[in-house]
Amino acid sequence: MAKDMLDAICAAEAEAKNSEINAKQTAAQMAAKAKRDAAELISKREKQAQAEAEKQLEKAKADGEAAAVKAAENAQKECDAISAAADKNRDAVIKKAADALLG
Repeated sequence: MAKDMLDAICAAEAEAKNSEINAKQTAAQMAAKAKRDAAELISKREKQAQAEAEKQLEKAKADGEAAAVKAAENAQKECDAISAAADKNRDAVIKKAADALLG
């Protein structure tokens, strides 16, 4: 009877050790999977962030180009206005300069 109890205790200890080993292996596998999942998620988020940054950069580039075209058009309009004013006043300026020199 004592031997049966001792055998039962030894069997329970062996089962507990096996359960502990299995639990450690399962925990290690779960931790490794969690690390892989986290790495995949980080990689996915980095790619999404990169794509969004590139999209915003392209938009900013397009907006900048549109602003540059508009600024060039406005500058051309101002130059045209100055040229028109100069053309309109050219004869009067030449006459005043000639009068001042001859005068």
